[in-house]
Amino acid sequence: MKTNSPKSFKQIIKSILWMFVGAFLAAYALEVVLLPNAIIDGGIIGVAILLSKAVGNNLLYPLVLLLNLPFILLAYKTISKTFVLQMFIAVVMFVFLGHFIGHSHYFSEFHGETIEVVVIGGLLLGLGVGLIIRVGGCLDGTEILGLLINKKYGITVGSVVLVMNCILFSILGLM
Repeated sequence: MKTNSPKSFKQIIKSILWMFVGAFLAAYALEVVLLPNAIIDGGIIGVAILLSKAVGNNLLYPLVLLLNLPFILLAYKTISKTFVLQMFIAVVMFVFLGHFIGHSHYFSEFHGETIEVVVIGGLLLGLGVGLIIRVGGCLDGTEILGLLINKKYGITVGSVVLVMNCILFSILGLM
């Protein structure tokens, strides 16, 4: 029977590297593919995008960090300190990389048909988020709520996130 033993230094470095790759892919998808084509993400990042449109696009990444803080605190109290640390690292990496990619002349925007943009952006974003989740972190507070609702009611994390995103996109549609 396998027990949960502490991670070795090598495993920690490997996890951080995979989180970096995931954060880069997610930030790249957002900055290069989705945002230039006026496509938003869901969850806390989607809320931050909507708020940044109202208060100034240069505040997107500070808003992502600020809006995730309550969920980081909630996870600290209810899930585990290790998870919180990994989430915090992933969110900070995403914020830093998103700001860097968005303000860098090394990356050019991708423009195409809406279906191309949604598929390419969604694949890159999903791959990035998936890598982060695979090594034990997360990028979005809605995943925290999903974990807590799953623990209490048995509803899958994916279902919770889907419902929350449907609500967010419905509000966006009404706007």
